[in-house]
Amino acid sequence: MSFWASPAGKLVILVIGYIIFRGVKRLLGHRWPTGLSVWDLMAPLFLFCALALIPHGAGVVLPWLVIGWMAIGILVTIIQAVQDHEIIYPTFFKTFWRLTDLYWLLGFMVCFLLAIS
Repeated sequence: MSFWASPAGKLVILVIGYIIFRGVKRLLGHRWPTGLSVWDLMAPLFLFCALALIPHGAGVVLPWLVIGWMAIGILVTIIQAVQDHEIIYPTFFKTFWRLTDLYWLLGFMVCFLLAIS
């Protein structure tokens, strides 16, 4: 049980999650939603694993990561409002979620590096 609570266990959880999502995508084939990628499903796993690294020293940076995530949402809203003069929900959520994927990937890497150092 202690392995799954360690930082290495979190990496294994991410790899297993990615393999499961890829397997489901392959299993469903043409019934898989066209606008949905496997990375879209990985963002909650990155967030969960980053939160699970709090006892290992990542708690210092995690509030700043959440504030940055909120700032991304505000910036995407402002940019779409200025650029398109309206906010269309499907494009907003798709843009926001794709940026969330990248942001929490980097956020998890920062939390992981803090946890192992």
